[in-house]
Amino acid sequence: MKIEDLEVGKVYDCSVDEDMDYPFQGKVEKVYEHSALMEIVKNDPKDNANKTELNNKIVVSIKKIKKAK
Repeated sequence: MKIEDLEVGKVYDCSVDEDMDYPFQGKVEKVYEHSALMEIVKNDPKDNANKTELNNKIVVSIKKIKKAK
């Protein structure tokens, strides 16, 4: 996916190498040069503690963002 394809307010499938152990769905809040600030909207229940610690927000590299299924 290209950074210019991301739309603020849309939900995408995401994964990260740190902070969250399982893939999740995030809603774009802000787009940066090579990443996006995502609000975590759907996640594996095993990651609930991580989500709370992150205040439901995480920065995700464009390489780890895909169209939601």
